[in-house]
Amino acid sequence: MKLTEEEKQLLISAKDESVWYSICDDIKNRRNGIYPNYLSREVYQIYQNKFPIDKYKEWALLDSQLTRKAFLNWLSVGWLAFAAATGGFFTAMIRYLFPNVLFEPPQSFKIGFPDNFEAGKVDLRFKKSHNVWIVRDDEKIIALSTVCTHLGCTPNWLETDRKFKCPCHGSGFRSSGINFEGPAPRPLERYRIVLANDGQILVDKTKKFNYEKGEWGRSESFLKV
Repeated sequence: MKLTEEEKQLLISAKDESVWYSICDDIKNRRNGIYPNYLSREVYQIYQNKFPIDKYKEWALLDSQLTRKAFLNWLSVGWLAFAAATGGFFTAMIRYLFPNVLFEPPQSFKIGFPDNFEAGKVDLRFKKSHNVWIVRDDEKIIALSTVCTHLGCTPNWLETDRKFKCPCHGSGFRSSGINFEGPAPRPLERYRIVLANDGQILVDKTKKFNYEKGEWGRSESFLKV
């Protein structure tokens, strides 16, 4: 069973993220406290279009301004899109004859010097580019994976509540990565973090450390400061 139209409209009309999570909890309670993967993906898709920029407002505005002239303009755009898609199809057919090269962000990268990170803060600068959060406390700096350990969604850092909160099923993680609410079965994963020869911090995503395996005690799972 997918989201009902009423549930979709409730999510779309959420004024802020706190209201969003409250609506998600209500939806989940209707399904005995859980909902399946396909419904989770549907919820997350609405979330991505809702926060931080509410695209639904733009769509509503377009609907209200759709006149006959606008319709003709959109029809022209549709024909252009069709022509572009046709051209893209033939381009893809030609491209198929050549080997593909996959470009991915580097798995090892430098993020700056230790003094660039403030104690007690969660640094979000590398979330989008490398899927990593950098967290510093009074003793160490760690590199946390941004992948929820429940079903792989991307949590958000809520500064006011001092926690990572997953928009899919409500899993919560402390700034250390420890899970404390929701269905997430284990803490977030850490990546290898060391000092390079030039004094900058090097994060290596090819090496992961899991709390439940006792790996957070290893020297390369954190950087002493």
